[in-house]
Parts: sequence; structure tokens; C-alpha cells
Amino acid sequence: MPKLRRASFLALVLLVLLPALPCYAYGDPSGGALFQLLLPALAVIWGMWMTFANRIRRYVRILLLKLRGTPTKN
Repeated sequence: MPKLRRASFLALVLLVLLPALPCYAYGDPSGGALFQLLLPALAVIWGMWMTFANRIRRYVRILLLKLRGTPTKN
């Protein structure tokens, strides 16, 4: 157990004493900023559609039936 404590202490000391190194971000140059913003938004919308597709279809069908004046069967 003392070796484990010594190793943990050494790792902690090294992490504290190491200077913070600069980090450089990378953005994919092929799509630009607009693509990088729209793709995650489209992924979220697609995921929501896949999750709630049946419910959305059912509500749209009921809405269309109400607009036509046809009685609905719930």
C-alpha cells in the first residue's frame, strides 16, 4: 500500500507542478463555421424525429382530420 500512496502522491505533484500548456483548437476548414453550427443542430432535430416520429405523425393526422371536418377516432 505505501508504494501506491507514493505513486499517487508523485502523480499529484507532477500534475500540480507541470505548467499549463497552450491548447490550439482545430476547426474543419472544409465546411466553415456555418456547417459546424448547422450539423449538430440537424443531428439533434433528426434524433428527436426518430424518437417521436410516430407521435408527430399521429398529431399531424388528427390535425388534418380536424381541419377537414372529419370526426377523429382516438
